[in-house]
This record gives sequence, C-alpha cells and structure tokens, in this order.
Amino acid sequence: MSLKDRAKATAKNIEGKVQEAIGDLTGDPQAQAEGKAKQAEAQIRHTVEDVKDGMDDVRDASIEGRTKATAKNIEGKLQEGIGNLTGDHQAQAHGKAKQAEATVRHMVEDVKEDISKKSD
Repeated sequence: MSLKDRAKATAKNIEGKVQEAIGDLTGDPQAQAEGKAKQAEAQIRHTVEDVKDGMDDVRDASIEGRTKATAKNIEGKLQEGIGNLTGDHQAQAHGKAKQAEATVRHMVEDVKEDISKKSD
C-alpha cells in the first residue's frame, strides 16, 4: 500500500467535494461537474491502491503457503525415514502421504503465482 498515493487520492476527493459545493452555491454546472469528476478520479485511485494491497496479500499468502508445504514435506520425509528404520509400514505410508500433500501445496502456490503474474 502506498500511503502517499492514498493521501493524494483523499486530497483529490476533498478538492472535488469543495469544487462541487462551490458550484452548487454559485449555480455553476461546470464547477459541479469538475468537482464530481475529481471525486470519481479519487475513487479510482483508491480502488487501484486496494488492488495493490490485495496483490501484496496474495504474495504474502504464497510465501506462507510455500513455507507450510516445505515443513509438511520435511515432516513427511522424517516420518517415512522413521518408518524405514523401524519397519513400520504405516509410518512409511503416512510419511509418503505428507510428502505428496506438500507437492500438491507447492503446485497450488505455482498456480496462484501464475495467476498473479498474469494480472500484473
């Protein structure tokens, strides 16, 4: 989020409201229209900042998702290794399942990143 850009948008909105009010007081339709246009521009600027914030959230979520996937993969490898050492076939299977889950999670993050890149 750019606080500077949000401040500019808010200033533009206030400027537009003042200009519209002056147009209302003086009966000047051009001032009214210009004031409304500035307010609309401010709203668009705020929307752009909202989208940027959303993209930042997506990126943060992707990092978190990849971290969880990596942790799940390590957990699965350890569990499978313990199963191999002890001969516990159930532990081996659970370990492999966790590794598979981690692979799927990474694939989901790949898709999210592809979508994010295409929307930039």
